[in-house]
Amino acid sequence: MKNVQHIRGKWVARIVVPDELRPVIGKRELVEELPTEAKARERRALAVLNGFHAQLDDARDKLAASRPTATTAGKAHYRAELEADDREREVPVVGTGALPVRPIYARKLRLLIGGKLEADEAEALIGYAANDLIARGLAPDVRRSDLLKLLAEVQLEALARFEERDEGKIKLPTPTLPILNEPDPSPVSAPKASPTGATLNDVLKGFHKERNAGGRTLAQKTMDEHEVAVRMFEEAQGGPVAVKAITKQMVIAYKKTLLETPTRYTQRFPGLTLPQAIKANAKRPEPYETLSPQTINMKWLSHLSSILQWATNNALIDFNPAKGVRVDTGSAIHKEPSRRPFDAEEIKLIFGNEIFAAPARYESRQWALLLALYTGARSSSELARIALSDVTKDQGIDVFDLSGASKNTRSKRLVPIHTDLIKLGLFEYAAKLRAEGQTKLFPDWEPEDRINRWFLRTFLPKLGIDASDKVFHSFRHNFKTELVRSGCSRELQDLITGHEDQSVAAVYVHEAPIKRMSEALNKVNFGLPIQALKT
Repeated sequence: MKNVQHIRGKWVARIVVPDELRPVIGKRELVEELPTEAKARERRALAVLNGFHAQLDDARDKLAASRPTATTAGKAHYRAELEADDREREVPVVGTGALPVRPIYARKLRLLIGGKLEADEAEALIGYAANDLIARGLAPDVRRSDLLKLLAEVQLEALARFEERDEGKIKLPTPTLPILNEPDPSPVSAPKASPTGATLNDVLKGFHKERNAGGRTLAQKTMDEHEVAVRMFEEAQGGPVAVKAITKQMVIAYKKTLLETPTRYTQRFPGLTLPQAIKANAKRPEPYETLSPQTINMKWLSHLSSILQWATNNALIDFNPAKGVRVDTGSAIHKEPSRRPFDAEEIKLIFGNEIFAAPARYESRQWALLLALYTGARSSSELARIALSDVTKDQGIDVFDLSGASKNTRSKRLVPIHTDLIKLGLFEYAAKLRAEGQTKLFPDWEPEDRINRWFLRTFLPKLGIDASDKVFHSFRHNFKTELVRSGCSRELQDLITGHEDQSVAAVYVHEAPIKRMSEALNKVNFGLPIQALKT
């Protein structure tokens, strides 16, 4: 692979930085060590080299933006002429013999602009200004003739100011020539210096250490998301940032950046940072969809705020700059729920499908949908993490122990196993997995959330269910609805669905009422069109 080399016993990806880009990047070459194993090396090299080329493209854009333009050249000449006029006016003028020359000069400039002057005459008229700009490194990269025309236009604007000064005007008006009012390009910024003081990543380490102290355990998924949140924020800032340097304006700007961020950008644009992925996505004929406001608020801004709040509580910063920064999704009053349950006909379509015809052949997909319906457990945050050891007993009742799968791993989370699941062969399925050496109830769910994606992108469209608010999480709404219909008390509903911490409830009832929960749950009847449940 080009730009992959074996040097001193190590494989590296290496690209030499062009001379003109070195002041921007701050390096002579971009180098990163690669894995030894061939396939892993090839995958990593692709991502690394994509990142290198993106860095070079960014540097070229910065360099191009900082180069002299017609605007900067025109402004430079305009300022120089006004300053020269100021100096001349410091010397007392005797008579007005020089003034009639100005209209003749202006007429010549207009002829130059119209292309009606010979090259040597144009040079004699305004060539001095072009030479001055070139000597000062302020001339844009254009043809000499075009530069002379540009300077002639600017000179006419300067002559108008001279006339106004002759009339005694003190405050000069805004120039009428458009290029003299355009903003200057941004200068090339020096490579970002290393931050002084604790960085956001330093704070995260302290935050996790404290949250996991004393036998407590923060869910691994949550810790992983925290790390991603820090990485994304730092990428948006161009590198690590000292927490003391983070301002509210910076977080607000980051929120706007997230609204342009393509979903799963690290997979779709391997090796690119968040800003680079946004730029690459914009160049696609059909850009990928961007992050939803809900995801931005509930994940990335929420995690950032939690980390910065810990820094505030521990006197590392005076206030939380992320507090209150959210994407405005409109008033929550009278707002329709973002997810709706499947209706009765849709439930029949889903579970009446041929894949549910033979329970003995059920695999991960069938059991995932059934457990979602009969437990109300959340998909990727709970179901995907259920271990085979979590299919157990408590007080003699068959249960799913979701304590390790739940986001809050310190709370007790038991859900009784509905008799329909037992009748369909759940225990036999679990026994088969154990015999295969598996440890998870759904071994093929993670790391890519495959079951959830299959359900949303393949299975539902095949059934003709295409409502955007009918998703995997809809089963949780179906579950809650059926609990209410079956007469389950609010207390038991909250315990079963995880809205009430069972370990806290134990303070009042001495032990979580698993038997009562099981009895209430088994009154739920979804009326599934599966023959095995009708016998």
